[in-house]
Amino acid sequence: MPANLPPQYFEVEAKYRAAKTVAEKLEALEEMLAVIPKHKGTEKLQAEIKQKIAKLRKSQAQEKKKGGTHDPFLIEKSGAAQIIVCGPPNSGKSTLVSLLTNARPEIAEYPFTTFSPTPGMMDYEDIQIQLVDFPPFSGEELEGNMASALRRSSGAVLLFDAQAESLLEDVEHTLKLLEKGKILAGTRPLPLPSPSWHHLPAFLLLTRVENPEAAEKVAILQEFYEDRFEVLGVSLKELGPYEQSVKEAIFRISGIIRVYSKPPGKPPDLSRPFVLGQGSTVRDLAEAIHKDLAKHLRGARVWGSTKFPGQLVPPDYVLQDRDVVEIRAS
Repeated sequence: MPANLPPQYFEVEAKYRAAKTVAEKLEALEEMLAVIPKHKGTEKLQAEIKQKIAKLRKSQAQEKKKGGTHDPFLIEKSGAAQIIVCGPPNSGKSTLVSLLTNARPEIAEYPFTTFSPTPGMMDYEDIQIQLVDFPPFSGEELEGNMASALRRSSGAVLLFDAQAESLLEDVEHTLKLLEKGKILAGTRPLPLPSPSWHHLPAFLLLTRVENPEAAEKVAILQEFYEDRFEVLGVSLKELGPYEQSVKEAIFRISGIIRVYSKPPGKPPDLSRPFVLGQGSTVRDLAEAIHKDLAKHLRGARVWGSTKFPGQLVPPDYVLQDRDVVEIRAS
């Protein structure tokens, strides 16, 4: 084994060994290749990783051929949630995804650099959320199966260039494209025109907020869309000051909560949360732990969202993010 391998390499290697799907293995191998030091002592290991990547990609391509027509927008979900990053050309989608995840999409000054969806994993506290760099929205309709991919996702970041002269038109055009696919986007739930429509949890993120004029545009859009969207502004040249607020906004639209199980008489395991949908109950948690546990469920003690720590609640009690739960069964 070559010397001077960083701790991150061994963490990703463990993720690779635990991977169950080809997509998960490819993602881990590509991350291993990204974090490994580039020097003579690691050349052999780099070559082995590249060989494994090539072999898996060939296997993946063969499987797709067997399956018939390939849908480039069908991205296998990974992590706690799948969030699509989309918007008009040159809005900074690829740059944002590369800054927040291990993905390395092509980045260039010219438009339409992204031809197919590129996924990457974003760390958020004790979970990972999959971000997907989407091809740009253009023309008068969503391309191919874009609408289907958006409907399958947990939510979307709608990205726009704050310094574009056509900013408001870009936002309205994007919303109209989504509506043509019977998708109504909003940070908060909105009344749908009919049951065939889909609500897409989303927020507006403006990039290139690097001068007072751009910052003023953020404030204008916040006021204009206050009943529909959360609006944030960032500079991708220096994401650091904005990174946490962007990650928190992504988590808020993901539709999930994290719940920690506590065995009776023992401390809770805060390192590995159960990921449930918003609105989940104690019964849903019991079923996630083990189906038989739900059959004998009497209630639970909950720390976090209750009026007092360790309050006894019924099986239909609705849990909140970061609740600690001690299941009570007969």
